Amino acid sequence: MRAWIAVIFLIASAGISFAQQQKRPANPPRDLWCRDMQIAEASSVQYCMAYTFEQCLASRSSPNERCYLNPIYDQRFRR
Repeated sequence: MRAWIAVIFLIASAGISFAQQQKRPANPPRDLWCRDMQIAEASSVQYCMAYTFEQCLASRSSPNERCYLNPIYDQRFRR
């Protein structure tokens, strides 16, 4: 019985350790998500002003505008 308790404790400890390593930064940058904002018929500009993908989608003025991660940030900020 004690062996099983020790095994369960080790598995739980490993899971907690893994979860702590996967933690994201507490404060993502305010320009993490970008969209291509249409400014004329055939041109657009990169507009980066959203914390989350959902905020970016909500700020679009046209369904043709796409949201994407800001290219200046590294992998640790990615979903």
